[in-house]
Amino acid sequence: MLLMTRHPDVMKEELRELETQISELRLRQAVIVNELDKVNTAGADGHRSMPDWVSSWLDVEHAGASELVSAARLIGKYRPINFRLAEGRITFDRALATMRLAEVGADEATVRHSESLDLAGVRRLTAMQRRVGRRDEREVAADRFLAVQPTLDESAYRVSGVLTGTDGRLFERSLYERADEMRLLPGGEATTRGQRQADALVAMAMDSLDRNRSDDGASPGAQVSVFVDLDEANGTGGESGCAIEYGPRVGPNTLEELLCTGSVRVVGLSGGKAIVTSEAARAIPPAVRRLVAHRDGGCTIGGCTSRYRLEPHHIVPRSRGGTHDPGNLATLCWLHHHIAVHLQGFHIDPDSPPLQRRLTRVPAGPDPPRRT
Repeated sequence: MLLMTRHPDVMKEELRELETQISELRLRQAVIVNELDKVNTAGADGHRSMPDWVSSWLDVEHAGASELVSAARLIGKYRPINFRLAEGRITFDRALATMRLAEVGADEATVRHSESLDLAGVRRLTAMQRRVGRRDEREVAADRFLAVQPTLDESAYRVSGVLTGTDGRLFERSLYERADEMRLLPGGEATTRGQRQADALVAMAMDSLDRNRSDDGASPGAQVSVFVDLDEANGTGGESGCAIEYGPRVGPNTLEELLCTGSVRVVGLSGGKAIVTSEAARAIPPAVRRLVAHRDGGCTIGGCTSRYRLEPHHIVPRSRGGTHDPGNLATLCWLHHHIAVHLQGFHIDPDSPPLQRRLTRVPAGPDPPRRT
């Protein structure tokens, strides 16, 4: 049992004192940025905007740089707020939120009222005070963007962006409605709101790609070559060393999904040279796909009534010798197929009734040893 060497109240007070010191330093930064902004330091250094320059110079995220520049440009206009910040009576974030409230035209009584609200409440109050003109709308429209940033190994992607108010509300509503369709996983396991929204965005993207699907039901993106480093795989049980053509490294779950849903050719590498190439593992033939869909009539997981993106799934995975025989196929909805089976690691119980399939959790096992 971990024993604390100091009383929690002492540590909480220290935490608050550190935040006061951070706020004081941020105020000093804002004053400096204000002065540099006046002499167009960003333009002199070849940057498009002051937030871009601050982000580059301080090596911080763009969102944080924008907050600092915003504070710097307001700091000379609301000195009473600055004094409270300098005296350690309010935090930097509180000062910035209050200055923004004053900037949209709130009177003194409203600003005083904001002191009783949390920061989210101050932001809501600011939004209620704001009057949007044509120039404001044009500025927001000009700033719209969507950024898709892969990690260095492309094993994950980060998505961020800015939309206009109406477009953002439309996107939010459609995303929330689709996310609400993402029910509990087998066994009653709940997903978080963030996970459901991520799944909903992928589902919306797949809907868009549907118009490019071939007659066999596989998307063009699923017809790929997968390169397997046999030297690495032999030492780890085949748990690593796979990469998609022109794409990222993938694990066994992703490889199984590719084999299940599309046309895949596996190329074995040793010493950087191709020493074995498989025949292309074809997608499920259209006639078999239609037969299974007619036979099952919908998702075969017991109790599931979803008809969204119904797909045939291999009960015995292709990677373990499973075939396209109809007896080895079961129709699943997208939630059970893509998320429950291929993302969460559930498997179909082969002994469960054909139209009342059960999903069981298969332990992932230990990760393979990393090469040094």
